[in-house]
Amino acid sequence: MIVETNGYIELVQYLSENIEVFTQPAPAAEQASQTVREMFEEQLSNSIMVVCQQHTLDQAQRLDIVREADAILYDLEEVLASVLNTYPGQRQQAFITEFVGLVKNLIDTELNRYDA
Repeated sequence: MIVETNGYIELVQYLSENIEVFTQPAPAAEQASQTVREMFEEQLSNSIMVVCQQHTLDQAQRLDIVREADAILYDLEEVLASVLNTYPGQRQQAFITEFVGLVKNLIDTELNRYDA
């Protein structure tokens, strides 16, 4: 669905180009209670649930979206392997939220093409 699109490839490049956001340790006072991995997983799952609620999808389409989410998480693990178990600060949390929002937008755009 989206992992083979130019938009997704550009999004992964955007993540790679901004990897320094995750390489700078966050001050203890602003660290989240979840790790980078947990935060990505939770926000991506929430976004997938919202997508499924916003669109009329059959079971096969829902499964495709879940497979896409798994592929996205795999890509995130590849790019962010060295920092997945760290606790993100405010700047990193904001980046995770932005990135997941962009992924959701790509999925919405692709689903809207099917609806048209």
